Amino acid sequence: MFKQTSFEAVTVQDIATAAEFGKGTIYQFFDSKEEILIYIICQAMDALCDDIETQCLQEVDVTVGVSRFIALNYRFYLENSNLFLSLLRRRLKGSIKPEWTAEMRPRRHKKMELVARLLERGIAEKIIIPSDSHELARFLENMVKGFSLEVMENRSNDFDPQKDLELISRILSDGIVYRKGEK
Repeated sequence: MFKQTSFEAVTVQDIATAAEFGKGTIYQFFDSKEEILIYIICQAMDALCDDIETQCLQEVDVTVGVSRFIALNYRFYLENSNLFLSLLRRRLKGSIKPEWTAEMRPRRHKKMELVARLLERGIAEKIIIPSDSHELARFLENMVKGFSLEVMENRSNDFDPQKDLELISRILSDGIVYRKGEK
């Protein structure tokens, strides 16, 4: 429900009805709607990490693995944009408990470690520039976040995610600046 509409528009009663539970039953599992939001984000992050392990790390071709990561991560942010915007609003209002944020931290760390492992393989195979794999993972994460944030901000229907992914891949493989003597 949070993926379809804003966090603020969904009530605990709406969640209970959709789950075919009573509202009181929902409160046996969660203290608040914010806690449900964190739970859903954590589940999505766990699923993303599983996908990275199976679709990226197990790929023989590192460049294909990196491209898959970019596509998975981009889709992750787009599919969960309402969740992340709601989380940001809740954080700004101070209604997210530190222990809930702490639940997300190891999941983000795991994702970054998985990507760093993939990049380390590429560095060892001399496919990826020699650099700190964690910094490169951070670069990829923030580049994808930036593209998906633009889509979240504009909310227009005229964007083409495939074009974004192609541009990201092209920049990663070719760069954006010609070297002297190339054109």
